[in-house]
Amino acid sequence: MSGARPRRSDGRLDAGALSPLGLPRPLTVRANVGGEPCEVQRPARRGAPAAALAVERIEETWRVVDEWWRETPLRRTYYRVTLAGGASLTVFHDDTLPPGEGWYEQRY
Repeated sequence: MSGARPRRSDGRLDAGALSPLGLPRPLTVRANVGGEPCEVQRPARRGAPAAALAVERIEETWRVVDEWWRETPLRRTYYRVTLAGGASLTVFHDDTLPPGEGWYEQRY
């Protein structure tokens, strides 16, 4: 049966079989001296090799500061970019980490 989800013996869905959607994926990003992304290394997928693509345009930039009450608050700078070839991508830098580390693709 296509699309069937595992069920427990009592008929409820097995929560262990569920996984969150849209989790950020680590990326290798080269940033300019201002800290903005200028090249994104996309990982290999489905037989396609990894590729470094230039950022042609930064469409939008925004910052998120949240969970300020925690020992390490959430601090991110997001960039909506257009890559060489026209693909759009949302990437962010975890601003609690050094500039060369902590880049991710935000999937929706």
